[in-house]
Amino acid sequence: MRLSDVQALLDASFQDVREGAPRMYEPEDSRFDERLSAVWLEYRWYVHGRGLAEVFVKWKRVEKEACAREEVSVLRIHLLGHSATLAERAQRVLDAGMPSPGRLLELFGADGVKRECSVAGATGITLEHWPPPVPQPLLPEETFQALSAVLVDPHASFEERHEAVDRLCRERSPRVVHTLLAALEVGPSLSALRRLSEWGEPGALPHLERALSAVAPDNPADLWALTALQRRLQAWKPETPAHEPAM
Repeated sequence: MRLSDVQALLDASFQDVREGAPRMYEPEDSRFDERLSAVWLEYRWYVHGRGLAEVFVKWKRVEKEACAREEVSVLRIHLLGHSATLAERAQRVLDAGMPSPGRLLELFGADGVKRECSVAGATGITLEHWPPPVPQPLLPEETFQALSAVLVDPHASFEERHEAVDRLCRERSPRVVHTLLAALEVGPSLSALRRLSEWGEPGALPHLERALSAVAPDNPADLWALTALQRRLQAWKPETPAHEPAM
């Protein structure tokens, strides 16, 4: 499907559904002209009840004027939280293609995400149902304290902090949220911000905004990634009561 057709499909499928944050359409923002990538991107965030549908569109990085006619390679929707309305609208998008086992899904591993795939010409369509939080066994106290110590250590390496976030988030508990937020007081962590945005944790928004303000003008990759996380949290925020994560 051409980009113009994909955009029309999304507009029709999610008609009358509120968008929780401004869309990110990369070709329209000159700040991303120098982002080193072979593709252009578009993100959207549709919200309903306690659910969020995050839309990701990818196509070849052609001249801006040619984007509308370019074939989309990836159309992906992440369903987070709980909304039967969003699930039904997202299904309309998936049904625009022919059922497919998907491409490269074996790379994702056993992450608990349910994926449904279809294809429409050269466009791969994927609908991802991100699992709601369920009670998980607490990490042993010694392990939890050791991982927490890494995150509040200003001298910890990027790799050490990333691994600590990944291992802590297997627990998904209020104390983990508290630890991640405390870690962001010490320094920025893209992996922590990404997890907190997935969970709809409103306390992460000030940290995201601070990280955005510190991004160098010659770093469009981080600017794009952080802006996308900020928009995701902004989309969650109206649906999330104070001090209560969305997921």
